Amino acid sequence: MSRAVILPAPGGAIELDGERTVLDRLIAQIREAGCEDVTVLTRPGADRPIKAAQLESADAATDLEHVGELAAGETGALFVACADLVASQTTIAAVLSDSSRRSGVLVGTDDATAAPVTVERGLVTGPGPGPGRLGGLAKISGAHLKRLRRHWPHGTTGHDDAFEAVLALLGARAVPVSAYKSAGLAHRQVATADQATETIAEFEAIDLDQWRMSNAVKHDDDLFATYCVSSWSPRLVRLSARLGWTPTPITWVSIALAIGAAGIFAAGWSWWYLAAAGLMYFSFVFDCVDGQLARYTQNFSSFGGWLDMMADRSKEFLIYAGLAAGAAVDGNPATAWGLAIAALLTQTVRHTADTWYAVLLDTAVVNQARKRESAPPIGRAAHLGQRLGSASEQVMGAHRSPLYWAKRTIVAPVGERWLLLAACAVAFGPQIAIAALLAWQLLALGYTGAGRTLRTLAARTAALRRPDRAAHRDDGYLGRGIRGLGLNPTISTAAAIALAAAAVWASAAGTAPAWPLLSAFAAVCFGLAAASAEHDGMFDWLIPAGLRAVELGVVLAAGLVAGVSWPVLYATLAVIALYFYDLAAGLDKAASPVARRDLGLGWPARSLIALAAAGVSLATAPGVATVTFAVLAVYVASVFIGSVVTGTVRAARA
Repeated sequence: MSRAVILPAPGGAIELDGERTVLDRLIAQIREAGCEDVTVLTRPGADRPIKAAQLESADAATDLEHVGELAAGETGALFVACADLVASQTTIAAVLSDSSRRSGVLVGTDDATAAPVTVERGLVTGPGPGPGRLGGLAKISGAHLKRLRRHWPHGTTGHDDAFEAVLALLGARAVPVSAYKSAGLAHRQVATADQATETIAEFEAIDLDQWRMSNAVKHDDDLFATYCVSSWSPRLVRLSARLGWTPTPITWVSIALAIGAAGIFAAGWSWWYLAAAGLMYFSFVFDCVDGQLARYTQNFSSFGGWLDMMADRSKEFLIYAGLAAGAAVDGNPATAWGLAIAALLTQTVRHTADTWYAVLLDTAVVNQARKRESAPPIGRAAHLGQRLGSASEQVMGAHRSPLYWAKRTIVAPVGERWLLLAACAVAFGPQIAIAALLAWQLLALGYTGAGRTLRTLAARTAALRRPDRAAHRDDGYLGRGIRGLGLNPTISTAAAIALAAAAVWASAAGTAPAWPLLSAFAAVCFGLAAASAEHDGMFDWLIPAGLRAVELGVVLAAGLVAGVSWPVLYATLAVIALYFYDLAAGLDKAASPVARRDLGLGWPARSLIALAAAGVSLATAPGVATVTFAVLAVYVASVFIGSVVTGTVRAARA
């Protein structure tokens, strides 16, 4: 449940049409955007009736105290607005409809009297020369409210304005503050009736339907999505809106189409692969349309955003499985499924690294703005990282140039991956399709890994030095029960990865079972040592991706040693990977429907179960491991799918 607090401002009493004031209009807009709980702070002596709860407040310091009191019991987002804000409903909804874990503030360029701010990487990093200026509306997410409550100031704060004091408090606690923008739609904190009238006239002169559609389609999307989907998908978006469809059902349609494509691929190569390629294309189209529809209608939900991210990976893993099954029909099952598993592992590790690298960059921006870097860049590599970052920004600034498209495409984005799979499957067969994808994934991993290593040296910050890192790690009871063992976490993670890789290599090569199992067990131990340590190093942002590689490698090695059925082994790895993707989604999305994370057991326990199953299978009957792996996959999938169904029902009732 979210709450809005409106701070006093003289311009709020300006009458617009003889019946309502600027403040009345703002209250109605906030409620229309979905926030019913509105509290207005008023100065002593104000006697105009207001259709909202009121609290008398003497000055800015008291305003801040009241905001802190109102935030004390909140579990949802807290919106803070200034009473003199005049903006379109679309602009207000752009802030209030954000269901993610982000906190942010409305930023514009129209109000010359507003405080100027600096915006870097989409984050407001503090006072600055502009051109961005504060817009009088901010959001503090529920996740960040918890961090602020213990540090909420009492008494004087050094700020004459409570709104700026709230933003300063976010900065003091190193909370990244996103910049919400509605470019082209004027919004101002007004001081006179003329200013209010002019501002309303400015945004009412805009075709809001066309503006929303223009902003619903990403302007910085990838090559395939830009020219082969977004060039015509707005027609589907408008049709969906007219029919009253919401984004979540469209996501399910996209999933159904991907399932159909995977089913055709699994039957082995035939000219029906052309139909499967078509289903893949339209699955991707609907995957784009659900997000565009959400932005066009401003119909966002935390569950819908989470489902969209999880659906992307689920569909891709289904396509891998379908191609592997199809390749196994006429070829070697070990080669077919091995390539699919390698592609799954590479993609999962890449995406985990991508998630935490983005956190690293955001953390670096915030820390550098607060001048809290441990030291300036030192050494040739760090300076090379700085130059690399500057060059990357210049290339991305040259929008839709050849270098721009090359940089966006080399990292194997989802649309291009699907195009490669579909085209190669039709032309060369399923096994060549998976092999080509794996080669591209490895190239992308090497390219991004080298560049990010250098940029990490330039950033010199610790992305995992944060109070909520355990919420994104899936250590389970076993992992949390082990405390610091005195080992460097980065070195421990590297050792664990090497041991897991050695275990996979040894099991695939058919060496004596004891060696890969012992190597895999040692990998788990080093992984636990890494998880238990304090993560205050520059390269510790790689630890979550490293632990994913360790778990998946250990499970794979155990499955290979015990001769687990290929489809069962793939399904187990895919379910575990998807279960972790839920954690990655939690870094940005507001909420996951998985209420009991411990029900998934945690990566150390799952790894040890796989190793134990392999050991028992070797000592007794070969089928024990296959049954155990299948039970583990079904169990984790049941926890996961049960949460998805619950979330779907809850979202439908909301």
